[in-house]
Amino acid sequence: MMLSKRLKLTATLCSLLTLIVGFSLIQAHYYQQKIYHQLNYSMKLQISIDSLRSQLWLYQEYTDDQGLSELNNRQAELAKDLSQQINWDAQQNLVIENLNRLNTNVRTLINTQNNFHNKQVNISSTLTAERLFKAKYSMIIEEMTEEMFHLHQLSIKQANQTQQRLLAMIGLVLLLLATLVTVWSFMTLIRFKKGLTSLNQGMKALAAGDLISQINIQDTDELSALAENFNKMKQSLAQITIKKEQLKQEVDSQTRKLFEQQDKLIFLAEHDDLTGIYNRRAFIKKIDSAIARDLRGTNQAALLFIDLNKFKDINDTLGHSIGDEVIIVIAKRLVKNLRSTDIVGRLGGDEFIIWLDMLSEPIDIEQKIHQLLATIKHPIIIDQHTLHVGASIGISILPKNGLTSRELISAADTAMYQAKADNSIEFCYYHG
Repeated sequence: MMLSKRLKLTATLCSLLTLIVGFSLIQAHYYQQKIYHQLNYSMKLQISIDSLRSQLWLYQEYTDDQGLSELNNRQAELAKDLSQQINWDAQQNLVIENLNRLNTNVRTLINTQNNFHNKQVNISSTLTAERLFKAKYSMIIEEMTEEMFHLHQLSIKQANQTQQRLLAMIGLVLLLLATLVTVWSFMTLIRFKKGLTSLNQGMKALAAGDLISQINIQDTDELSALAENFNKMKQSLAQITIKKEQLKQEVDSQTRKLFEQQDKLIFLAEHDDLTGIYNRRAFIKKIDSAIARDLRGTNQAALLFIDLNKFKDINDTLGHSIGDEVIIVIAKRLVKNLRSTDIVGRLGGDEFIIWLDMLSEPIDIEQKIHQLLATIKHPIIIDQHTLHVGASIGISILPKNGLTSRELISAADTAMYQAKADNSIEFCYYHG
């Protein structure tokens, strides 16, 4: 059942309970007023009978016409009171009928006494009649008193029975309805609490990153609909998360490719296509940074301009592919024989340029030059060919021969041509 219907039914039951309570109070008030009216009327009758009794006592004392007249008036008042319509039950009505009958007998006695006073009789007859009247009158009054006592008992008994019956009926109805409302409200509370607990657990699972588990609610109410929508939301989130993860992976993959392409482009822009070492532009950029750093210290640096010997003959006789292999081998040998702080680049053709960084003594330059010449002149075996090349090296010193890359390259280039022109030497310092 839908929770809204449950709540409406609960409200209806509570309203019904309220109406029954109100109706019960009205009924209790009605019966209370009825009993009060009966008791009040009984007291009024009792007062009238007592008044009649008192007047009889006065009449017995004085036995005069005025007393008899007043006695007649009191009887008439009692008759008037007995004629009032009261909501009696059968037994009470029987008592009232007896009282009316006794009051009629009183009326008859009074009329007889009036007739007796109007006639002329002897004194002995008068005394006898008076005694007879008083005896009958006393008997009737006593019977009235007994009937009134019986009426009081019946009224009290009826009031007690009515009150107990009313209380029992109202109590039973209220107990049944209150029990029904309590049980129904408790069932609604359990259902509501169970649904909220399931939703709370589902939300906690979602907050913890669980997009797979589902909320299982068997009932068909608002909480079930909410749980179903929550499950659909988790499914949508799971699909979105999967797509997002796939998109993220694709973005990461494309980003890696872009970075790889960027690195490749940067490498191609800064390195020689054939040998993989720095090209002229990248080499100049590197040594500009090295020059700026070295000028702040006390160490020297040297720039070597290398031109291979006999390479043109190999290139012309064996072809450009063999020549390219020779260039590659020479580049690898140069890199292998340099420190990590040194820089090597290819200017083009068979020309290489090397930056020897942070040299403490000039003799270090010559040791490195001899090492480089030895590795260059080492035989090169390509296929079935064993090839030999040499090199002419020009040397410029920082800061002696220049303070910029252009000045140092120009000086080393000049020194290289001087070494190449003199067949007796393989390297030459710039002496400009």
